[in-house]
Amino acid sequence: MRLGKLILLTIALFTLGQTVSAQTVESFRINSKRLGEEREIRVYLPSSYANSKQSYPVVYALDGESVGPVTASAAQFLSGYSTIPQMPEALVVAITNTERNRDMPVPQSYGKGGEANFLTFLADELIPEVKRRYRTVELRILLGHSQGGLFAIYALTTRPATFQWYLSMDAPLAGFAEMKPMMEKAGTVINKPNFHGRLVSVETLYGWRKDWVTLVQAAPRGFYGAQVELKDETHETMVYEGVYEGLKRLFHDYAPNLVKESKGIYTLPVLDEMYQQVSQEYGYRVEIPKPLLLTAAAQNTAMQYGAEAIELINRAMSLYGESPSTRRLLIEAEAAAKKGRDPRIAEWANLPLPSVADMKPFIGAWETIVGNGARESIVFEIKDGSVRSQCTLKPPGGDPFQMQVKFVRVLAGQTLQWGLANGRGSGILLRTAKLVNPTTLSGTAEPVGIEHAPPPRPVTYNRRAS
Repeated sequence: MRLGKLILLTIALFTLGQTVSAQTVESFRINSKRLGEEREIRVYLPSSYANSKQSYPVVYALDGESVGPVTASAAQFLSGYSTIPQMPEALVVAITNTERNRDMPVPQSYGKGGEANFLTFLADELIPEVKRRYRTVELRILLGHSQGGLFAIYALTTRPATFQWYLSMDAPLAGFAEMKPMMEKAGTVINKPNFHGRLVSVETLYGWRKDWVTLVQAAPRGFYGAQVELKDETHETMVYEGVYEGLKRLFHDYAPNLVKESKGIYTLPVLDEMYQQVSQEYGYRVEIPKPLLLTAAAQNTAMQYGAEAIELINRAMSLYGESPSTRRLLIEAEAAAKKGRDPRIAEWANLPLPSVADMKPFIGAWETIVGNGARESIVFEIKDGSVRSQCTLKPPGGDPFQMQVKFVRVLAGQTLQWGLANGRGSGILLRTAKLVNPTTLSGTAEPVGIEHAPPPRPVTYNRRAS
């Protein structure tokens, strides 16, 4: 058996990833009465914008000529390039500069009116124009670096309802005496009992530093905050990673990672409940993403929950239409529903640990070589009066990793049976082996509850010397 078979479902799930087309970039000019000038605005549209009727959250990127493209790239990557999107598709509105130090001044220049005028321009002129031109929802994120990050904190303290979430990168705050009142005011805003918003501070040289704990220690449940330190970047180079890490944390609860997590089966009722909570947190109706519905359907099909998989696929088709992948998955789900679930999986989930007396002939370390030269070893030992098991797989030339032992039981005729988790996928990798002599276990390895799995194969484990 090839090593890849051990994570068969995990690999299969990645085939459901989205195909993302190039972003469309538009620009328009807006005549600002408050600033007394015309400003250029660049808008990066989500890949699906032209062919859908949905509305989108908006990320407003300060220093738009430089930070805008980085933000658009990160948003597109997080929303489209992984099996499960890590954030929803979003418009990125890049606000290019004319007089940066006037609009987003250095700490020593705050209070002279430039920042107030710029915030009024954003709140009363630009945001209404974006809402008029594009399909948007009421989730707006303000993102800025350095002086832009400082301005994001100013916006939070001055007109906190203008934007709902804030990403501030290396803002010159801690250590600048002029910023102490703004930092204290930020704490007052965030710590109001009814405050509902999010703030991520990504830091390399500046930021909140040790004052972050004071800022968030009394925050209400409706607030989410994260402080991220980037150690291998400078103040100038941290933007690229900072935008990515910041957006990832702002949307930390957007979707579960069905490949990484092993918390059970995600059925449609489970996902509906999850996205009701997400919708409350985000302030608009958030639909379950199509890739998540289809990946969960594939997982349910592999575990032979056919009816549950059909529900997920039908929801995906009702929200996003039919496609070759949904039709293929539906055929497989219907076949799984007709076949029914393997009753052994439920039986194994409720098995007690074997007794110490029954396990006595098998205590020790056992090894086998799988088809591609990887070494699989399993250790059975008695610890604190109970049977303990640990399985390790070492690929040729690679680092060893642990495989979860789901159950162990002793059968008649000095036969031992145990089940291993299927990597990060679903199903059980079943081992059934008889003790043919004191140093040899011989039997079969069988994948159970895994779609398109190979047939059972013979396997021999040799006892490893202590």
